[in-house]
Amino acid sequence: MESKQEGTGNAIIVGADVLIHDPMSVKHLREGGNTLVIPWSVLNDLHSLEGKPDIGIDANQAAQMIEDLQEKNDPTLIIASTPSRKYFKYGLSNKNNKHHLLATTLQLQDKDARKYKKFKLVSRTKIVRIQARQLGVDTENYLRDRIEVPLNSSLKEINVEASEIDKEKLTFPFDKKSHDDIGLNEGVLCHSDFRVNGTIGTSDWGEAFTAIRKNGFFKIIPTNITASKISPFTLNGDGPNWHQMIALSQLLDQNINLCFLGGGAGTGKTLLALAAAIEMRSQYQQIVIARPMVSLEDEDKMGFLPGEIDNKIAPWFVPIIDNLNYIKKNDDGSYRKLVENMQEQGKINFAPLDYIRGTTFHHKCIIIDEGQNLTPHQIKTIITRVGIGTKLIFTGDLGQIDRKKKLDSRSSGLAYAMSRMKGKNLVSTVVFKNVVRSELACLAEELL
Repeated sequence: MESKQEGTGNAIIVGADVLIHDPMSVKHLREGGNTLVIPWSVLNDLHSLEGKPDIGIDANQAAQMIEDLQEKNDPTLIIASTPSRKYFKYGLSNKNNKHHLLATTLQLQDKDARKYKKFKLVSRTKIVRIQARQLGVDTENYLRDRIEVPLNSSLKEINVEASEIDKEKLTFPFDKKSHDDIGLNEGVLCHSDFRVNGTIGTSDWGEAFTAIRKNGFFKIIPTNITASKISPFTLNGDGPNWHQMIALSQLLDQNINLCFLGGGAGTGKTLLALAAAIEMRSQYQQIVIARPMVSLEDEDKMGFLPGEIDNKIAPWFVPIIDNLNYIKKNDDGSYRKLVENMQEQGKINFAPLDYIRGTTFHHKCIIIDEGQNLTPHQIKTIITRVGIGTKLIFTGDLGQIDRKKKLDSRSSGLAYAMSRMKGKNLVSTVVFKNVVRSELACLAEELL
């Protein structure tokens, strides 16, 4: 009897958590001659997630890609049936879908040992990977879109002689040799003997102003920059808030279509985004605000809330309303009537994230708050919805990810997009440093 030869490709058994994180993993995991194995329990997981907010679109896309391969009888896809009861050993339960994933892998290794070069289980769930290793299964995380280095809030600093500065245009030249590591639209802290507006410091050399790098020059940011009468702020007069100055300049720049605002809780990200959007209201037909519908416990609670969609999403937008109220009350309430009119006329609109991902937007300002809870795939699908004349703003705190079962500070879509897109002509990025909410919030951000 002729013996079978060992296969040349690998069998990749994948969990639903990977498919939801990146539906394109259906394609990526089959590269290099690999065969993708979808356990029956994973199909059940996808089906149960199809109607969920935020992730339902991803479940549907993954299912569509699997069906397309199935209809073509593509040999690189296998849908594995429910494993035999004898493979639910070592405490595995046939009532647990994650255990089905492990049992399916054990059965494949036993029955198809010569068909594939190697068997590998790919899961984003730590416990599944730990259990797999204990069972002698080769396993790994899905790391295709994980950034290598954590993002930090340090500003690059440069020296600028007063003689280099065009005093009328408030610009100075970009020197490729000295400034080669500074990307387009990146903000820098400038040490100089020149003072902008004469509002900070003396004529002595020191931290003087911030500037944004453009193509062949730097544009100096006025130290008295404001938006909707909101100014850069620090607690206890602790020096200028350079990060907020840079952010406001980027937000108000009509040539920047995509702004990323990262940083800890209470650093002013959402307030500045809203203030800038209202300041630039004449440029847009509407301001659209969305947040991922993720609770603090990482559970889907939207379906249990009473009422229609507007009632269901209302609890997630309380922080946005608080910031709008702050703008309305600022400067003796001079913006109250303006903001109220915009809300009444639908010029400021709150929308579920799935609505953002399914529509092309022209001449809108779109603010996506709490962007740290998005996957890289979700952020990509949002950015690709931007049409003509639209500005997109992401805010988020990578230190407060609610989807801890699925994301961390290096796999969050916000971190991924900020890392991949920084330094591009249409994009700006800033990571805030100073907490301005309160002294207690500042202490908690520092110590907890």
